[in-house]
Amino acid sequence: MNRFTLPNGVQILHKEITTHPLVTFLIFTHGGSINEKESQAGLANFTQSLLMQGTATRDAEKLSQEIEDMGANITNNVDNDYAVLGISAMDQHIDRAVDILADLAFNPVFPETEIEKERSNTLAGIKSRQDHIFQVAEELFLKEFYGTHPYSWQDDGKAETVSKFTREDLTAWHASYYAPADMLIVVAGNITQEKTRELAERYFTAPGSAVVRETSPAAALPKKKEVAKETKKFQQAYLMLGFPAPALGTGDNPDFMTLKVMNALLGGRMSGRLFTELREKLSLAYEVNSFYTTRRDLSRFVIYMGLEKKNLPLARKRIFELIEDLKHTPVSEKELTETKNYIRGVFLLDHQTIGRQAWYLGWWEILGAGYEFDERYLAQLMAVTPEDLQKAARKYFTDDYVQIELVPQNNVPPHNSSLPPCLLRGIPCRLRPPAGCARRAPQRC
Repeated sequence: MNRFTLPNGVQILHKEITTHPLVTFLIFTHGGSINEKESQAGLANFTQSLLMQGTATRDAEKLSQEIEDMGANITNNVDNDYAVLGISAMDQHIDRAVDILADLAFNPVFPETEIEKERSNTLAGIKSRQDHIFQVAEELFLKEFYGTHPYSWQDDGKAETVSKFTREDLTAWHASYYAPADMLIVVAGNITQEKTRELAERYFTAPGSAVVRETSPAAALPKKKEVAKETKKFQQAYLMLGFPAPALGTGDNPDFMTLKVMNALLGGRMSGRLFTELREKLSLAYEVNSFYTTRRDLSRFVIYMGLEKKNLPLARKRIFELIEDLKHTPVSEKELTETKNYIRGVFLLDHQTIGRQAWYLGWWEILGAGYEFDERYLAQLMAVTPEDLQKAARKYFTDDYVQIELVPQNNVPPHNSSLPPCLLRGIPCRLRPPAGCARRAPQRC
């Protein structure tokens, strides 16, 4: 790894990888939704989406044509804690590719016609969230868990804020977060440090005013809340249960990795305890899982399940019994080893491409753990012990949880649900797919 900083404040991370004639350039900024005010909810995502709709020297059609001509690929994404814009191309085209990337980053024009198209698409997406029971439950959960903190709304924002965005709002947000002083550029692939420095100095040395970012106040720890809401739209019930969990921080908190193991132990795969107990043995759930998000600020450890209304009391009881078992009974070495192997395999498979390797380096860096955490990740994983899991379960699975229940107004089983028949019948379809399952919903099977 090589690291250097340009005179205008742009930080460069470079890693030479010579296995393929490919290069990835990624620009990370702090322009994620965490820096939005409530009146700006969705502005980061809205602005980022429009970067591809034309610059001062290229309209959207010309951009698409040039990118296709090189066989290049664009990365354009916003998350809670960051925004990323990048390009991957063959090494022989990298000069031209970086020229396009810099043009996208520094010279967007935000055409009024494209703003209105994007507004229409975003509003349609916000409305469509109400058609998906998980998203309805999560929206309610985030509001109860985070209050007015920016983590409490989805990245695409709220209908009432998106409806009011102006071109001036977009240009102001872009000027704040695409200023050189706020940029981290990650370069990986078949490119030398000297060539990287040459391209960086050619395209990213534009003088930029100092950026003073208004970061949101730290999220407050939630107190115990149990919220039940009746719904006419859905025939099934839904349960979402979340506990406060640590931010990534500098990557030195051992609880972070311990909870990653806990998540894989409970959910995240078909051999997890939640799936095995609640769906396989008791047939209580249509779907059941857990997740622990990596965040710069307060995170959450969430267990969720879709089920029939009549099964809610027993499902809640069994979830808390599984949690209590983690607190008092050490995990066997066999189960722990299998869980670690699962996480390790997913991590390594996701590092296969140059683009993903570059992304991880920038991601750890922008979140505050440092790019070196990518090298420490697996060592920390393998160091987790059964005792660590017990301590973490006692520390984080407390009474200060937020519970959301969506309850249908009747108790009719969701025979007309969009779920595939394998899930409705409680069959782990990847093991025993019923007839027609793969045809009707291959992505779920």
